[in-house]
Amino acid sequence: MSSKGMYKLVSPGYDILDKTFFKDNGRKNGRNPREVLRELIPDEKAVVLDMCCGTGANGIGVAMNKPAVTVVGLDRSKSMLKKARQKVQELGLSNVKLICRDATDTGLKDEMFDYIIIGLVLHECDANLWKAILSEAYRVLKKDGRLIILDWERQTVLSDKLKFAPMYITENIVTPKYFKEYYYSDKEAFFSRYGFEAETNVRCKYTFIMTLKKSAEKGETREKAAEKEELRKKPAGIDDSAENRYLGKTHMLDYDNYMIQNLIRERGWKNLPEFERIRAIYNFIRDEIRFGYNVDDSIPASKVLKDGYGQCNTKGTLFMALLRAVDIPCRVHGFTIRKELQEGAMTGFVYKQAPKNIFHSWVEVYLEGTWYELEAFIIDKDYLGKLQEKNSNCTGAFCKYGVGVEDFRNPVIDFNRNNTYIQSTGINQDFGIYDSPDELLMEHHQEMGLIKKLAFRYYGRHMMNRNVRRIRGK
Repeated sequence: MSSKGMYKLVSPGYDILDKTFFKDNGRKNGRNPREVLRELIPDEKAVVLDMCCGTGANGIGVAMNKPAVTVVGLDRSKSMLKKARQKVQELGLSNVKLICRDATDTGLKDEMFDYIIIGLVLHECDANLWKAILSEAYRVLKKDGRLIILDWERQTVLSDKLKFAPMYITENIVTPKYFKEYYYSDKEAFFSRYGFEAETNVRCKYTFIMTLKKSAEKGETREKAAEKEELRKKPAGIDDSAENRYLGKTHMLDYDNYMIQNLIRERGWKNLPEFERIRAIYNFIRDEIRFGYNVDDSIPASKVLKDGYGQCNTKGTLFMALLRAVDIPCRVHGFTIRKELQEGAMTGFVYKQAPKNIFHSWVEVYLEGTWYELEAFIIDKDYLGKLQEKNSNCTGAFCKYGVGVEDFRNPVIDFNRNNTYIQSTGINQDFGIYDSPDELLMEHHQEMGLIKKLAFRYYGRHMMNRNVRRIRGK
């Protein structure tokens, strides 16, 4: 079904969304986002674009409460606009104009609007639509105008998670690839890619509302992007501004979490010299966070620590969070590996159904003017030792059970101002270097359909973890 057809189908009951998710019950952080949005627009002469307005829930609410404001509602769905027009007529509003246009090509004049609202839209878009819609918004927004984003927020309270679950499942079915990318992204970093700088971010009922302004010049954004890419090509050193990027906290690198901070205090890592800091954390990640398969690559560092096990991507997330928490710059390098490397850890039906290319990453750490590529933290020594016992006849290359090395008897797994590798011989595609796992996952992730993804989460990974425990003999 096309998106137009879908909106035609849901338009009659679309406004039930407000009654279901946005009804104000007075709870802390539970305000109706429509009300918060109206407060962000002053009651003075201004022109507001409600982009992808749907049935007009945002723009019409502004027009009702702000008679000096002119609202232009734009949507390409005639069915949605029909509902919006009915509301406008019933309310007798003269300061609302509704037009049927595509948000990626509005035909409107440059720098025409004081405010642009995009509500509950971007989570349904793919990467091309993100770029097209936000580029058009940038074009028609005045230099001193404001972009207002309303969209779904990650839920942290159990009761809210349960109530939001039907919507979360539905969105994953409708847009399985891009919904999670957007939903879990660092929103400030996301919008900065399209020339917008965040000013405020308000948590509301199941949603967030963010106000953004244009960057000084959009060309400056491109220039910064080019500079960022250039820095990635020059691993010999980093300047002060780049160092800040490699130390920052993100959603996944949640190193302010109390469990992570308690661990750092207990181990005394901050008191160690820089090299010893890195080596101590590296050894902890390698051997005390055991090799195993978590529920998803996108889980935050605190969840990996709580699990007590992980694979390349998740152990790497925790490794980076711990490093940044003790002021060690680091970044992530993304790849794919051949699924043959996982044979043995994956067996039978699980192995047959696995993608040919498995998403993979390692961590790069900056020390004394050099970037070191660290990968061998993925496999703990106990597991590796058991593999070597079970494959005692192998004296050369090995590529099974989560291990891919040239010298199986003597892999380079200890860090002493050197690169370390444990799966590198299985690599078949290079995605390049990223500042954080959040950024990497916004562009690349495990390519897998919804059914296979659910099968892995609820069955496959448990079988794989059972195989790993069997190999360990525990």
